[in-house]
Amino acid sequence: MKKVLKIRIDESEEELLEGIGISSSYSDYRLAWTLNDFFHWRLEFHETPLEIPLKKTKDVVKYHYYHFWDELEKMQLILIKNRQGGKPLLEDYPQFDFVLFFKNNFSLDLNQMLDLLRGLECVFAAYRCNKDDFSIASLLNFEYSYE
Repeated sequence: MKKVLKIRIDESEEELLEGIGISSSYSDYRLAWTLNDFFHWRLEFHETPLEIPLKKTKDVVKYHYYHFWDELEKMQLILIKNRQGGKPLLEDYPQFDFVLFFKNNFSLDLNQMLDLLRGLECVFAAYRCNKDDFSIASLLNFEYSYE
């Protein structure tokens, strides 16, 4: 009798979320356009903002972002300006002007991506970070319609 191999699929497994902090003097739409042009992405302004409650007052700050769903790789890219509404999204990293999030990235080498970003004229600095580095990691829920 053959031995049966059982594979357990854990549906509660968290999605992989990594980020690159970017320092740039460009505006959000201009940086999105530059990244689209250089990497052949299609980052688009997302109409529904990310809503983050403030720790002390529980007021909600809305953060607008640019989004790209790569159908081939089943990966999402999110470009978000760190400081909006007078509050930084990532208080742990106030030096970042933007954060480029990679959700479910299994194909891009982020170390190579860092080198490419640092080579762009508009980028002063770029540093890799992951979801565990952010105190608000549980609130980073970027919704996207896959239609």
